[in-house]
Amino acid sequence: MNTDFSGRAPGQESWRLAPSDIAELVLHLLAHDPRSLPSRVEIRPTQPPKKG
Repeated sequence: MNTDFSGRAPGQESWRLAPSDIAELVLHLLAHDPRSLPSRVEIRPTQPPKKG
């Protein structure tokens, strides 16, 4: 997550997910059809830095 909890200012690592990305996911989960039960959600950045 790209927040200031890590001790670094937000924006230094723009590849990280933003709090708004997680908020949007939660809103979609809350609005899903009640006939289904999401039991697990995994979200990852699309382009993390390469290790190496």
